[in-house]
Amino acid sequence: MLKVLDGLTWLSRMLVGALFVVSGLIKSNDAIGFTYKLEEYFEPGAMNLEFLLPWGLELAVFVCIAEILLGIAILVGALPRLTVILTTVMMVFFTWLTWYTATCDPFGSKEIVDASGEVVVIANQCVLECGCFGNAIPLTAYQSFLKDVVLLIFVAPIFLSAFLGRITLNTPRQSLFLYAGALMVTYLFAEGVLEWGFPVLYLALNLIAAEAVKRRSTHVQKEWFMAMSVVVVSGFVQYWTLVHLPLKDYRPYAEGESIIENRMTAEELGKEGPKFDKEIRFFNAETGAETWVMQSRYMEEKLWDKNAEPGKAFNEAYPEGDWDNGREVKIKDGYEQRIMDFQMLDAQANDLTDEILASDKPVLLHVSKDLSVMSTSWQSDFNALGIAAAEAGWDMYGLTNATAEEHDLYTSRHETPYPFLTCDQTELKIVVRANPGLVLIQDGVVIEKWAGRDVPSPDEMLELLGSR
Repeated sequence: MLKVLDGLTWLSRMLVGALFVVSGLIKSNDAIGFTYKLEEYFEPGAMNLEFLLPWGLELAVFVCIAEILLGIAILVGALPRLTVILTTVMMVFFTWLTWYTATCDPFGSKEIVDASGEVVVIANQCVLECGCFGNAIPLTAYQSFLKDVVLLIFVAPIFLSAFLGRITLNTPRQSLFLYAGALMVTYLFAEGVLEWGFPVLYLALNLIAAEAVKRRSTHVQKEWFMAMSVVVVSGFVQYWTLVHLPLKDYRPYAEGESIIENRMTAEELGKEGPKFDKEIRFFNAETGAETWVMQSRYMEEKLWDKNAEPGKAFNEAYPEGDWDNGREVKIKDGYEQRIMDFQMLDAQANDLTDEILASDKPVLLHVSKDLSVMSTSWQSDFNALGIAAAEAGWDMYGLTNATAEEHDLYTSRHETPYPFLTCDQTELKIVVRANPGLVLIQDGVVIEKWAGRDVPSPDEMLELLGSR
């Protein structure tokens, strides 16, 4: 029996450890995006944890590093009981969270206590995607719940083995076996699903850091020093992606993506789109009975027909239908438009989007999701590019969430040599994970993106465009 448990534990450690590291890396790669997802959960209509909103980024970073740290600890066998307790607690919490999200009724409501102490009823705000794998693998809440249930099953043998004393720091032979298996799992997942090879290197670097400390330290607390080495490696990658941009971009504005194509519907692209039906609530006000029926079924089966067998007619049991508040249900997957709300409006509210995207000239976009809190430290670099753009015949625009009046005030104060346009703030958060950021497009295709601190000089931009 113990040999069977040992075999299951080894397999589980490979799978759970590797998956924790990859999942943590994907969220760490785009911690700002993960922050936005946490903020959705904190909203009053969701979990009503508004007091956590100012700490969104810090919590996002903590969860990312914790997940990576636990994954490495599982693989190296460090602090087995503490590791498996924390892993189980995390998995139980996220399993509950994904269940809570999956069972959220988008047409329902809840009672909350507002800032004045009054009890108010507000509509539910359901989080449609959990953000477990960021934009790389957009899972629905139900899919995430099933994934967490499966992971909990794999955690079970690790939990048993840890408390039976059958997990300790790996021997060199055990490390070779476990690490090779985890790296293979990571490779298959990274190449087959993520189309990104860096997770393999990332896992290897963290394992090397932990192993280096293990082999060179004789301190009684060396497992904690191993943990610190992993925090250093993962923390450096986290810092880099926060001050620059994500290492891998899975959003519809990633380098190489056509904004023009991503704004098209399935019909415009000649693809089959998803199919939807409408679920209608039918009820009997006298008996209190109610049921939900798809509109297509109601029509196909003619459930309104009064000629059905007496006592079994649908319309007798449920004489009333709430047609105005039916809920839309996807019944078949298909291509869905990737960009919905990208518009670039001038001061007169003219939509210049199609004109700008159709330009065969290079177009530089100085992007800010929130002009009021944007750092102006690099505005001189943007201005230099604006002057160079005018001389070279390129186009350059500022693209923010602000009003025309706010744009006028900003351009006057900073003497910007290019006009500003207005765009939806949520869409700007997707365009670039920096405030400010710079996006270079041509023929509607994203060529390259930079965070504000990395804005190239005019000569560097000339060199980049000259090499294309």
